[in-house]
Amino acid sequence: MMRRLPFLRKYPSLIFTFFFLTHLSLVLGQVSCFSKAGEPSELFPEIRGWKKSADIQVYGPEILYEYINGAAELYLSYDFQELQVAEYLDENEASVLVEIYRHKTPVHAFGIYSRERPTQGNFLNIGAHGYIEVPILNFLTANYYVKISSYNVGAKSKEVLQTFAKKVAENLGGKASLPKVLTCFPNNGKVQNSEKFISKNFLGYEFLHSGFTADYDDVNGTFKLFIIEGADRQDCEEMLRQYMQFTRDSQRNLKEGLYTLSDPYHEDIALFWKGKYIWGVLNLAEANLRSKYLKSIEEHLRKEMLIE
Repeated sequence: MMRRLPFLRKYPSLIFTFFFLTHLSLVLGQVSCFSKAGEPSELFPEIRGWKKSADIQVYGPEILYEYINGAAELYLSYDFQELQVAEYLDENEASVLVEIYRHKTPVHAFGIYSRERPTQGNFLNIGAHGYIEVPILNFLTANYYVKISSYNVGAKSKEVLQTFAKKVAENLGGKASLPKVLTCFPNNGKVQNSEKFISKNFLGYEFLHSGFTADYDDVNGTFKLFIIEGADRQDCEEMLRQYMQFTRDSQRNLKEGLYTLSDPYHEDIALFWKGKYIWGVLNLAEANLRSKYLKSIEEHLRKEMLIE
């Protein structure tokens, strides 16, 4: 049985005040997850022929599950900051729903977008990257991942979706470009639109932090290339040290260069460490071809001035 606090026994009239203030603090705590007053509607542009709802739904990290229960954890792993949702209606009661997911950085926004986009589809030059599959259109721009859905729009769905996407992208502004490191994956054999950013536990290992990957397919089969960007040179050295401890490779003075590790879950992995970058090849048995791809990534990293 719950016992009353001593001061409430002495002053019964304070019981209501106590629980009222407790409830109020919980409500205010939940409201603190929302945007500042006046900010939500600023993300959504006015569009001719469509009336924007006055009620903008806003979800912070603590309550994202209320909107996308089952997928919230994945979004949170990409430093999700806030979701804002607005509905537009026309005179015929057709509707368009616009969802704007804001992440901490453009790389994190690309990461969640890359986990959901198809490798084959109708891709569009909207924002940094986008695709349409009526009745939806999704695109990436700056640190925003935008999803647009149409309902009861009819034959003009594609046109309407693209109109909304262009207006929203213009309204959000920011730098509409993909992460620079993606240009360092060689084009030869690469599966288009297969690039991804894994934000945590890269290759399943907590000590490897995060990494970019791209799928490849040629006469030698299917395989992956990856690039890990560390905080600095020391960070990469520590990642490599822990990886060697895990694979039980002989310990020695680590220095920048080529390594081949026998990973119990990924077989032999060839990787190269230089500066704050580690890059490598997965699931490719041909040693000469592995060396070729490692060298190609290095050349691209130098070209982009990411390593010396």
